[in-house]
Amino acid sequence: MTKINKKANFWIRLLATLIDVIFFLAFAIGLSFGTFNYQKGTYYHLALYYFWLICLIAYLILFFIVIPIVWKGKTLGMAICKIKVIKQNEKDKFSKVIFDRQRLFSFLWVFVFLSFICFVSPETFLQAANIKQLAKLNKVQKAFLAIPTALSALAAFSEIFLIITNARESRVGLNDKLSSSFTVWKNKYEEVKEKTIKDATKIQPKIRKLPKITIDKQ
Repeated sequence: MTKINKKANFWIRLLATLIDVIFFLAFAIGLSFGTFNYQKGTYYHLALYYFWLICLIAYLILFFIVIPIVWKGKTLGMAICKIKVIKQNEKDKFSKVIFDRQRLFSFLWVFVFLSFICFVSPETFLQAANIKQLAKLNKVQKAFLAIPTALSALAAFSEIFLIITNARESRVGLNDKLSSSFTVWKNKYEEVKEKTIKDATKIQPKIRKLPKITIDKQ
């Protein structure tokens, strides 16, 4: 028998995710007060629009990639909930595991914010944020605005889908499989057989039985 960390359940993983999202939104909204003059509906300076987006990208990279690598598989939300990420295969580099886990999470949002920088001007962003001026956008502005909007929808859909897959009885979601990792409790353990650990990291083919066909001889 071998003592291993117990896999975290769906609800605690969801709570950790929500905490991380709240931290990010608090940072984004807080920084926006130094970027936008909400009373006048304009910027304090046009360059602050790009600075704001770059800061959001930096936050995603720091708190969802760098910190989990340095902090042994924990984001802020995971640390609060006392769960962490571990490797399925000891031969894999931990940094690669974290990168793989974030491909459909923070990396997608990095591309969303980069698309805002590349395709949406500060003026267009302000118009789009104001419902009264939204109808005044020309076709070119709408076309460029559609790019980050579509990416945002894709990122949100993929994250919700991946989170839902964590509700499996095995407590191993699709993103866990794609990144060869487990999300486990930090201080909760269980005893399992050595063979069970090895089998858990392998994808076993499903055995299908073909029906027997008998031919009557006349």
